[in-house]
Amino acid sequence: MAVRTGAQFLKGLQDDREVWLEGERVEDVTTHPKLARMARTLASVYDLQHDPKYHQDMVFKSPSSGEPVALSYMIPETQDDLLRRRRALEIVAHDSYGMLGRTPDYVNIQLTAMRQMASLYGRKEPKYGENLIAYHAYVRENDLCMTHAFGHPQVNRGVLISELSDPYIALGVVDTTTEGVIVRGAKQLATLAPFADELFCPLYRPLRTDSDEDKKYCLGFSIPANSRGLKFICRQSHDMGDSLYDYPLSGRYDEMDALAVFDDVLIPWERVFNFQDLELANEALEAVPMWRQYMQQVAVKNIAKLEFILGIIRGIAQGVGIDGFSHVQEKIAEIVDILETVRAYMRAAEADAGPYQAQDIRGEGIWPAAEPWIAMRNWYPDAYVRIIWIVEQLAAGGLMLTPSQEDVQGPMAETIGKFYQGASLDASKRIALFRLAWDLVGTQFGSRQALYERFFNGDVVRLRQRRYANYDFTAAENAVNTFLERDRLEKPQGA
Repeated sequence: MAVRTGAQFLKGLQDDREVWLEGERVEDVTTHPKLARMARTLASVYDLQHDPKYHQDMVFKSPSSGEPVALSYMIPETQDDLLRRRRALEIVAHDSYGMLGRTPDYVNIQLTAMRQMASLYGRKEPKYGENLIAYHAYVRENDLCMTHAFGHPQVNRGVLISELSDPYIALGVVDTTTEGVIVRGAKQLATLAPFADELFCPLYRPLRTDSDEDKKYCLGFSIPANSRGLKFICRQSHDMGDSLYDYPLSGRYDEMDALAVFDDVLIPWERVFNFQDLELANEALEAVPMWRQYMQQVAVKNIAKLEFILGIIRGIAQGVGIDGFSHVQEKIAEIVDILETVRAYMRAAEADAGPYQAQDIRGEGIWPAAEPWIAMRNWYPDAYVRIIWIVEQLAAGGLMLTPSQEDVQGPMAETIGKFYQGASLDASKRIALFRLAWDLVGTQFGSRQALYERFFNGDVVRLRQRRYANYDFTAAENAVNTFLERDRLEKPQGA
């Protein structure tokens, strides 16, 4: 099929998938009043691949069919390949102003990173490595949209998943047949689930290698989103169907989050990448650093988002005449520094990219450097919280005084025009700018954006603890030791 159009993407969603939203089963996600606009937003992402202005920057020639396929499936072999992939990511991220964290290219790159380590998955059982290679080719050639889920329901995090009151709260194996593996339980967090063609579930949680009980939960796989017995239970929609003047972001970019529930779902053997191999499950945590590849998409998204936020807050400052104050300039400059720091992290990771070796397994292609990405993902959650605080402080009460489109165009239009005008903006434009800022920081959509940025890579406290545990302190320790040794050998003055 090669790259799909938006219309083809939407048609693919009109199947018998089981999506539940606000107490009702959704008949068609492409027409549902609280999902349709996001479906159309994603369709526009697919259409970018066919825009003559972007087409050549977003595709490469398939190694199997020779057809143009999405660059996010490319195994990068050189730094030029990384830069080429980055350009494709930038087109998508800037088209959505960085508001979509889970555009299809994100999981595409995750899967491709696993494909780069296929020899690890096939080390004991060659068929699992072969399955991974075949699946990567399948989604690449059909330009499919994937969601992923690998966490367990937050029922009781104080005990092991095998110690929960029901053995099938966490997703577990019920039985095996000649056709595949039958599973029951749930997985989180499936962002983009109502709009995905496939659910990708890499095994990415530690398990006890000395426990037969944990084998039940040892399974990595992927299945179609409309598989029989698979249900997606969505959170409340942030798109309430209101005017895009009033809710310009939540009306377009609510990518939706869901719990994936498996009611005795059959996973075909050809879709299994790991089955009850506890050693592989734990080794994959460190030996398959998917994040070293997908963090490029994250950085590109962050840059697009920060440029957008910078434009919003500078527009507000100029619009109400506070841009001349030194403390306002200082805070806006702080956002500039955060933006440019993300850009520097990204360029460092790309510039220092190289081969990757995990014990006896060499990953295919080239991998961005780890250190810049680790530093960025440990720092950015706090930086984003700071940005939101700056927007709130500089916009202040104006965030709460935002009449609706009906007001702006209604009987009070003349009065609103007088009292809501800005120093350099008429009332309608000033209100639109403040409503945009409010949707970014104050609505349910804005709160979800902040939560996403804070916990996207996991709890930053645990990330920093892992950083402390794994960092090579040799150079730092040697610096101090050589200094102290020099001091010890130096004769006291006058001796």
